[in-house]
Amino acid sequence: MAAKTRGPKPTTDGERGGGGSTGPVTFLVGGLIVAFLFWTNPLWRTYESYKFVNTGLCLWLPLVVILLGLKQEPSQFGLTRGDRRLGLKWALLFWIGMLIPLIVFSRQAAARDYYLFGLLRQPLALTGPVFDGAHVNLRALLYYEMGMGFYMFCWEFFFRGFLLFGLMRTRLGAVGAVLTQAVPFALLHWSWQAGASKPPLEVLGSFLAAILLGLLAVRTRSFLYGYLAHWAVSLTLDLILLTEVGKSFTLRHFG
Repeated sequence: MAAKTRGPKPTTDGERGGGGSTGPVTFLVGGLIVAFLFWTNPLWRTYESYKFVNTGLCLWLPLVVILLGLKQEPSQFGLTRGDRRLGLKWALLFWIGMLIPLIVFSRQAAARDYYLFGLLRQPLALTGPVFDGAHVNLRALLYYEMGMGFYMFCWEFFFRGFLLFGLMRTRLGAVGAVLTQAVPFALLHWSWQAGASKPPLEVLGSFLAAILLGLLAVRTRSFLYGYLAHWAVSLTLDLILLTEVGKSFTLRHFG
């Protein structure tokens, strides 16, 4: 009879490196990043500058802190495949559950103004706008969505990776960490500058979404599946909006 084997014994902060400083360092660095993004994000006028600042602060800076400051592995902060079967299952269910709300949301004037006549009409350095009011540029759409995919990867790593798994090593525990990371996530969907804030319904919904994605990250030990769900929802909303205008506007293809 084969002997039963056990998984690796959980390690403490001290065994992983960084002593008991993980929680405080995560809270301090995360708080500074959130404060900076909240103040400066409305000031970036181009798609590329906004993405450059956000990806740098939400991915590269936390990685430097993890590797050089805390001397730990990114896998301890959710950068691992974790429970792949469970993660993919719930990511798919999350996306399916969002389809009807997305259709309803896309019919609202606030959503159309912010996305269709806002983000999707902004000029992109390499391709021009995705939607110019008369055409949908598929080349620009591909460039835009690929950029959004990387941007959301960085945001998910920051909130459901760096912040969540770092704060879990404090007295907050898993539940407290999930709730705590949801607050700044929702806050960054709002803006102090008129016209820069996302629609009110999305701001409120982002708090609930952050909790669900946080619970998924804790359960699967990975932020990757929340990232897939988040990107899929964003891409789907864009396609719904563009499909509706595509019924009466011309589609401009590659080349």
